[in-house]
Amino acid sequence: MAGRPISATHEAHASTRIQPICYATGQAAGTAAALSLRYKVMPRELNVGELQETLRRQGAILD
Repeated sequence: MAGRPISATHEAHASTRIQPICYATGQAAGTAAALSLRYKVMPRELNVGELQETLRRQGAILD
């Protein structure tokens, strides 16, 4: 799930509402969904390292 229901502290949540963050969480959620379908697993069962590497190949900045 992407958007406002993400888990964050009260202070951090204020910065999650700006457009670039919304794009990033949407990209991450969509990529996780695609990988889940590919490997036929639930999103929580995904290899996080592989998800991060896939996002980096897509041009996402994670650091």
